[in-house]
Amino acid sequence: MTEKKARKTVLAVDDTPENLDVVKGILASEYTVKVATNGKVALKIAETQAPDLILLDIMMPEMDGFEVCRRLKAEPMTRDIPVIFLTAMDQTTDEAAGFDVGASDYIMKPINPPILGARVRTHLALKESMDALQDAYEIIKRQKDRMEAELSVGRDIQLGMLPTYEPDEVEFSVAATMQAAREVGGDFYDYFPVGPQEYAFCVADVSDKGVASALFMSVTKAMMKARCHEDNSTASVATWVNNEIAADNDSCMFITLFIGILDTRTGTLRYTNAGHNPPYVKRADGSLECVDARHGPVIGALEGIAYGEGTLQMYRGDALLLFTDGVTEAMNKGRELFGESRLEEVLASTAESGVKGIVESVFSAVRTFADGAEQSDDITLLAVRYETEPETATAEKLAIRIPNEHQAISEVTEKFQAFAEEHGVSTADAMRINLVFDEILSNVISYAYQDDAPHEIVISVELTPRKLVVSIEDDGLPFNPFAQEEPNTNIPIEDMEIGGLGIHLVKNVMDEFTYHRRQNANLVVLSKDLT
Repeated sequence: MTEKKARKTVLAVDDTPENLDVVKGILASEYTVKVATNGKVALKIAETQAPDLILLDIMMPEMDGFEVCRRLKAEPMTRDIPVIFLTAMDQTTDEAAGFDVGASDYIMKPINPPILGARVRTHLALKESMDALQDAYEIIKRQKDRMEAELSVGRDIQLGMLPTYEPDEVEFSVAATMQAAREVGGDFYDYFPVGPQEYAFCVADVSDKGVASALFMSVTKAMMKARCHEDNSTASVATWVNNEIAADNDSCMFITLFIGILDTRTGTLRYTNAGHNPPYVKRADGSLECVDARHGPVIGALEGIAYGEGTLQMYRGDALLLFTDGVTEAMNKGRELFGESRLEEVLASTAESGVKGIVESVFSAVRTFADGAEQSDDITLLAVRYETEPETATAEKLAIRIPNEHQAISEVTEKFQAFAEEHGVSTADAMRINLVFDEILSNVISYAYQDDAPHEIVISVELTPRKLVVSIEDDGLPFNPFAQEEPNTNIPIEDMEIGGLGIHLVKNVMDEFTYHRRQNANLVVLSKDLT
């Protein structure tokens, strides 16, 4: 059943009762009509039982209609009530005075019933429309306030996830900044240790904006950081994070990502670029290089992508600059983009070589270019500078290639034994490393291949005065030997399950051990601190 519409209320004010009777006679069939014979009574009624419209006589004793209207318009509760003057006055100046105090209309006496009815209906309809607009405005305002509150929360999330410390490392230095745009974006950067001598760096940009993007960013960042501590291959980290996000990505958001892991001992930077802006290297001699290799599309768009990995050799004084597209796509008031060429000019021309100076120079150049123009995206910069001489320059190396045959393992152990003796590795350490070779290579040859075709296994050894690093690479099936559950060594050996003891031995012999899956190959990297 349709709800009956409430009758509008009209307040008629006139010091002549006959005039009030005329108004009531015309309007009573459509409206609830209240009356007042003077201005004071009219004000009291309006303040306590606000009518929808007021018909107001001008010429009244004690308080004329102009003063009544003025007081109505001065009060918040009554100022929006439309007021129509009823008057015998026909001078233009009188009409102007009425409009000056806030009247909506004039009706001349004697009252013409059709005109009075039409004017009342019109102004009530206008009032109803204005009320609806006001209600809509209030709704929009509340939504805007709520949105601003959410954006503030998102911004807090975004900024709270950024590192606020400077690494206490003599081998490298790092500096970063992120300038927020007018709303929450999805940019983030991070730097954190992933081992005693390795540091991870990343810059990323989530496709969307707002609180959802900030939350998406925070989840991605946490996943990536946790994975880096388990597997410090940038390729396998990007692959794993992509699969995790893409598998259940109802939001359809995606991430551009550049992640690198710097070996602070050797100056070697392993990196993966997933659809991100290519960074720049400013060498110590002032030359500039664009690291433009791409290793796969954006993160989160498509499941099952195997990301690649590149390497970059850093030398003392070399600086790497990572950035988001908020830098190159910053616009000035003429809608012109800052662009890569301007960025290259700034990097090439600046005399600053320290990370803080590089970041500040680029950011200042972007801000000067924009010249106060409002930006649509966050501006994020991160610079890393290698501060020491890489140890690889003095490392002794051994490279061995063998077929996937068990009898070839003895070739590896014999060559390593000779290498160890030549370079002063202790007999005890050499024996331990050969045990590791035997275990890892036996596993690879036994389980990595499901065909009878010949395959090659690549072994490399790097020896510095402080550390020996072994790398074993094969093109077999993906398998992380270090992900196996640790055997229970507290029970009798006859009660132990088959398998796992060899890898347990490897973990106890070596000081560091990692597995990477990159470019369709398994890479096991093991290191041992030398006494």
